[in-house]
Order: sequence, then structure tokens, then C-alpha cells
Amino acid sequence: MSNLKSDAIFEFIIDQVKADPSKAKSVGGVFLYNITKDGKQVKQWTMDLKNAKVFEGKPDGKPNTTLTISDDDFMLMAEGKLNPQQAFMKGKLKVTGNIMLAQKLAPLLKTNAKL
Repeated sequence: MSNLKSDAIFEFIIDQVKADPSKAKSVGGVFLYNITKDGKQVKQWTMDLKNAKVFEGKPDGKPNTTLTISDDDFMLMAEGKLNPQQAFMKGKLKVTGNIMLAQKLAPLLKTNAKL
């Protein structure tokens, strides 16, 4: 399954991290994103902010935080149309592991680009 809407967001994040690795490292932590479509996991992305690397697939070790969200909801969140806390409360965003660390992600996910 390719060409998910969220792919564009992760490409943007990769560019952001490459442009300013120190900003990524200030967040720290390893985040695993499980992207779903129609209730099935279709892709995984790792944001290794300890080493300022973002890539498709699982991390080498255990992630600090795992986030599961649908492709559509991830897109809405990146566009600022879906508040992460509301998404979590409504069960649209599932977070396991270090939930406090996940809250530090918000500035990185804010896309200034109009996708």
C-alpha cells in the first residue's frame, strides 16, 4: 500500500529534521508511528529524534512512544484541523509508552507548508 497522505507529512518532517537536527535532538526519544487505513495498519514510520533520523519502518530498538493513527486523521492533525489531545480523547490517536514525550512532538509536526 503506497501513496498515503501521511507520506507527504513524513517527507516534510524528514526535511525539517535534516535542516535543523538540533531541534529534533532537543525533543529526544524514539517514536514509532503506526499509520492505519480502514482499521488496518498499512505503514510504519520511525522518528528517531535522539539521532535526528526519520525513516519508514521500525526502529532498531524499542521505541519510547508508539502512536497509532489513521492516515486521514494524521493529515488533519498535521494541518492543525485536529487537536492531538482531542484525537487522543476520542480514540482516534492511540499512544503507548512515554505519553509526556509525545507532547513534545507538536512543534515538529506543525507543517508550515501548504500541502
